[in-house]
Amino acid sequence: MTEQLLTAILGVVVITFLATVFFLIYSSIQIKKAADAITAFLAAAELKINPVLKEAEETLKSIRTVSDDIGSVTSSVKNISGTISELAFKIKTLGLLTDGIQNQLYVRISALKAGIKAATGVLLKQEKKGEP
Repeated sequence: MTEQLLTAILGVVVITFLATVFFLIYSSIQIKKAADAITAFLAAAELKINPVLKEAEETLKSIRTVSDDIGSVTSSVKNISGTISELAFKIKTLGLLTDGIQNQLYVRISALKAGIKAATGVLLKQEKKGEP
């Protein structure tokens, strides 16, 4: 009976070994198929992603160019704004100077009118008196 038991155990061990070998071969074939499928998928994904990445890079360059242009325009607007503020200040100063000159002219014209009026009055009085 021991010989039969050993034969049975040996038979079970051989069957188990063969099943394990068959399972390992089958698993390695399936893993190889999965690896090939993943490799093919990654290659296809790379082909599709490369144009998108290139387009994104071009878009970013365009955005950078537009941003630089906006910065330049903003700088120009600041310069123009400063120039307009300076011009407004100069116009206000010119208005104040004009008002000052106008006031001085008004005073001089008033004095000149008063002088002419006084001289005319003196001349008229001398004429009435008969003095040449």
